[in-house]
Amino acid sequence: MAVMPIHRLFFSLLLVFLPTQLGFHFWPEWAGVLGRRVDYLSPTIYFTDALIFLALASWIINSRKKFSIKQRNFKLLFFILGFAILNIFFAQNQPVAIYKWLKVLEFGLLGFYIYKTKPALSFIIYHLSFGILYSSLLAIAQFALQHSVGGPLWWLGERTFTLDTPGIARVDTQFLIFNFQFSIFRLRPYATFPHPNVLGGFLAATIPLLIFNFQFSIFNQTKKFSIFKLATIILGTIALVLTGSRSAIVVGAIAFVIGIMKSESRIMNYELWKKNKFIIQHSLFVILFLILAWTFLKINPADESVVVRQQLNAAAIKLWQQSPLIGVGLGNFLVELPKALTSRTIYFLQPVHNIYLLVLSETGVVGLVLFLLLIGKGIRGLVLGIREKKKQFFIFHFSFFILLLLGLVDHYPLTLQQGQLLFTLLFATAISNKT
Repeated sequence: MAVMPIHRLFFSLLLVFLPTQLGFHFWPEWAGVLGRRVDYLSPTIYFTDALIFLALASWIINSRKKFSIKQRNFKLLFFILGFAILNIFFAQNQPVAIYKWLKVLEFGLLGFYIYKTKPALSFIIYHLSFGILYSSLLAIAQFALQHSVGGPLWWLGERTFTLDTPGIARVDTQFLIFNFQFSIFRLRPYATFPHPNVLGGFLAATIPLLIFNFQFSIFNQTKKFSIFKLATIILGTIALVLTGSRSAIVVGAIAFVIGIMKSESRIMNYELWKKNKFIIQHSLFVILFLILAWTFLKINPADESVVVRQQLNAAAIKLWQQSPLIGVGLGNFLVELPKALTSRTIYFLQPVHNIYLLVLSETGVVGLVLFLLLIGKGIRGLVLGIREKKKQFFIFHFSFFILLLLGLVDHYPLTLQQGQLLFTLLFATAISNKT
């Protein structure tokens, strides 16, 4: 029986604890805006940072290979370094820019580790499924209790909250009975994430991995593991719906339908599918249509969340216009936001809910081009994987594409620890397992 390398052990722990947010925050003077502490600017050492460091350090120590960089890649790295120095130099809050570029370095090294070591897809999905499972169970428990579970879960990053906590995310369910309108507020579950939308995005991007892997390995896995995967998929789907994240639910539903359609050739042997193929397929499309219709009907242009997003988008464009080429500085969107946005609400100090506008405002046209080239490598295999139906590597390209879609309406793939970890994992795995 082969012994797992120590670096692989730390990497497996990183996958298991990816949903957690246990960390130690530092609060220097420059981590605030308008006299208020801002979490996004606070230098933080997370438990997952320690796991990244241990995985990288043990891999470097135990590896006897000499790493070589192609001349083309060396020139690109040198260009990025020069750009980072300029971006920091012209930033209003240089310590924030330095800290954010160090985070880019950290996740760049993690991505390099994944690319070089090429962990098996089954290995990644197996360990990641534990995080999906306990996050889903915790989310369901929080929704049932309408408050945080508490106890030792604090060590995983669960925050203490109730339905009445100021600023807590709630869903308003309205009923009309005999011309009387009633509203029931329900708590949206957080699990160990900073917001239900982040939990929803995590589930929407990772459940497809389980669905596709379940289909591809359904004939050669143990019965216990098959049941474990199926239970995780079901619980994860329930938790995803409970988050109330419209964008995550819609994207997750589309991914689920695509997953079923993609697996048709592998499940044709099942009598249930062969006898009811027409009904099952059309039922799935009807369900998807109802979800899409419900989502768009629930969107009110006057909703505060919609208005705030529009204002932040406009502010991002204004900030980009201040420095079109190199941006206002990595991490400096919030620092510069008071100059571009005069409206001051409880949701004022938060990043623009669009990762592409965020990159554009903070790093300018140069940074956005580099970013688009980067993600282009991550989704290139998606088309190839769809063409070559026999290959399953494209599932990580597909999940990465889901995360990029969610990045159109939220910022967590680039601003929060869990989102950055997921972004790096999906991207690096996609390009290291080329279809």
